[in-house]
Formats: sequence, C-alpha cells, structure tokens
Amino acid sequence: YVTLLTSDSYVPGALVLANSLRAYGTKYPLVAVVTNDSVSPNSVNHLRSVFNDIVFVDTIRSNDKKNLDLLGRTELDITFTKIHVWNPDVIKYSRFIFFDSDVLVTRNVDELFGYVDGDIDFAAAPDCGWPDIFNSGVFVTKPNRAIYDGLMAMAMSEGSFDGADQGLLNQFFSNWAQSSEGPFKTNRLPFVYNVTPSSVYSYLPAFQQFEQNIAIVHFIGEMKPWKWDRFSDGKIVPKSEFPYQTTTLVQKWWDIFDQY
Repeated sequence: YVTLLTSDSYVPGALVLANSLRAYGTKYPLVAVVTNDSVSPNSVNHLRSVFNDIVFVDTIRSNDKKNLDLLGRTELDITFTKIHVWNPDVIKYSRFIFFDSDVLVTRNVDELFGYVDGDIDFAAAPDCGWPDIFNSGVFVTKPNRAIYDGLMAMAMSEGSFDGADQGLLNQFFSNWAQSSEGPFKTNRLPFVYNVTPSSVYSYLPAFQQFEQNIAIVHFIGEMKPWKWDRFSDGKIVPKSEFPYQTTTLVQKWWDIFDQY
C-alpha cells in the first residue's frame, strides 16, 4: 500500500489511513512517498511510527494555474509528484495499491491486488463528477518504467486537462472503461472502492442501498475530516451544508484517529 505526502497538513490523514489498514488486518507493507522539500522532519517521524518504509522524492509541479483555477484547487499544483510511484527505483514491489492520504478503509481490501492480475497494468474506480473518467485517489497498478517515462513526457509536453494528476492520468490511460485496446491494459474497480462524500448528496438512494458494501471512503475537496470541529465527547459538530450520511463517514475517520 502506497500513499503520497507533499505537505504537513495531510499527515493526520496519512496516519489514519495507515492505522485503518492495520486495524482491518492487511498483511501487506505500507509505504509513504514523501517530498524532500515540503514535509518537515517532525512529520516524517510521525509517519515512521506507522509506515514500514519512507521514500523521499522531488516535487513535480504542473504549473497550470489556469486549469487549477477552473477546478478551484490551486494547491493541487504539486500532484504531478504522484508520477514517481511508477518509477521502479521508488516503489520496489511487483504491484501496489495507491491511496491519497485523505482516504479511509472501512474493511480489509487486500483483494484489490487481484484487479491487476496477468497483463493488467492499471485499475481505478469511476469519478462521481464525470463517470467516464476515473478518480485518481485510489488505484491499483504496477511499477513500470515505460509508464513512468510516458507520464513524465506527457506531463512536460501536454500537461493535464484539469491541471492536476487526475486529468493527466486519464489522458494517459485513455482506454480506461472502454473496449478499445491501448498500450497499457486497464481494469475498472467498483465504486465501493472509492466512495466520495459528494456521491452521498448527489444520489442519496444509491448510497443508502449500497452503504453496507462501502470499502473505501475518499474525502475529496478542501473540507478534510481533521478540519471538522468536535464536541468534548469526541462527536463531530454537524455542518448544515453536509448531509447526515457524510457526517457519519467523518465520524468513522475520527474514531480511527482516537483509537490510535
């Protein structure tokens, strides 16, 4: 299991991600890829307490202010750094599951490794905002020098349609969820492996129908769980702009935080 840290602000998320994986009994090692210039030594020490391995990399920036302004997320300029995970010199495993550090698992998900069996190179779940593309916060893949070199070349020559890693990866794995063959074979993960809170209020009946099947929650957007206020008893303070179902997911995040 691999995650990426490019700032101190996401360390609480990475710690809860790692502890949730361990809480549900994963048998696989946990790796944190950390940028050299933007994560403090104190944060790295916290990460060492829960991750099996820390790997340091240089930051890769998209420098695409226009598209990031459209997205309303200028801080995602550094997300091209995610390209490093395909470098076999960085991730020295035959396959891995990548999670953004704002992800929480709600059960054991080791079965995800099977989605890239054989000659499958990449697997991801649909994005609720535009389901013909995948969300890049959760994916299963293999270190591959050709993919790494191809992504670096595309990042430098074409950039990304959204200015961030999700646009770039969808341009590169453009055959995802289609019958057409591409240079790299892809697979589709069920949505329960990357459920975003925005899906709760966009299609509440579906959330209620499949809630018990949710395996992974991905807290996209700027309002991360660790930014929510809490009462003295540990319960989070509800927010009027979020439905009750989102509040329960955030509470699950805090329950893992408090447990460890």
